[in-house]
Amino acid sequence: MMKRNRKREPLRFGTVGKSLFVCVCIAISGLCYVWQKNAIYRLGDEIKKREALLSSAQKRNLMLAAQMAHLESPAELELKCQEYNLSLVAPKETQVVRLYEPGPEWDMQMANAPLPARASTQQQVKLQLRNPQPRVTAQ
Repeated sequence: MMKRNRKREPLRFGTVGKSLFVCVCIAISGLCYVWQKNAIYRLGDEIKKREALLSSAQKRNLMLAAQMAHLESPAELELKCQEYNLSLVAPKETQVVRLYEPGPEWDMQMANAPLPARASTQQQVKLQLRNPQPRVTAQ
């Protein structure tokens, strides 16, 4: 039996098609890999830029807060009053009204309190007509 010479046989379409398909798949996956790496690099740059903007904004906020605290200080306000001849004085202790601000215990108490029943709008109108609220005028 003689061996057949394969070099003289024509290429089969299936073999060429499979080889071409494998090469195209490898090329597409390589291009996708490069594209994704490029996208990751661009996003990293964008993140760095935004972090730099954030840190500069935070520094600016701290600087402005310090400047505002300086401008609101009683000594600075007194100096500005004298500079512009405003003749303003600090209020007396009897002229100051101090308000109590409830803390978390008040919030817990109000969270457990039952809600008042809401009257219908017709009932509310009738109540307002019967008991009009006295008007308070500023003097």
